[in-house]
Amino acid sequence: MAYGFAPSDYQRDLRLRRARALLAEGTAPSTAAAEAGFADQAHLTRWFSRTYGVTPAAYRTAPQQVP
Repeated sequence: MAYGFAPSDYQRDLRLRRARALLAEGTAPSTAAAEAGFADQAHLTRWFSRTYGVTPAAYRTAPQQVP
């Protein structure tokens, strides 16, 4: 099946989605990083900020939008 991503980009996207879901539940960024498969919190922060434009900690404390 084709997703339009390189395998490493696809894997990172899955990890970021998992981390975002954990953060929305109130999980600490360090725990979310470990559970989502990032090497450490700094690695998550770097990619999360680059992708979503906000740090994991800021995302975690922001009011969540419910569709």
